[in-house]
Amino acid sequence: MKLIVKSIFRDKTDHVTVYEPDTILEVKDKERAADLISRGLCAEYKGKKAAAITLGEKASAEAEAGKAAPAEKAEEAPAEASTEGTTSKTEEAE
Repeated sequence: MKLIVKSIFRDKTDHVTVYEPDTILEVKDKERAADLISRGLCAEYKGKKAAAITLGEKASAEAEAGKAAPAEKAEEAPAEASTEGTTSKTEEAE
């Protein structure tokens, strides 16, 4: 659903992003869109102008990336740990 910002507000997820009036948003979550409208922060936009910002899609992509990254690190850690403290056959011969 496309919304147009009517009153300046901060993003509820990162608390850093500020949405300025007249910005067009594409909101994937219908409940979030309804909340923004009911609080008077946004209004439904019926125009043809492309959305400047998409809410909902980006957050889920970051969440999936965040879940994948720790798993990769966990897999790397045992490989690194297994080489520490071991001596190679060449070192033993010297």
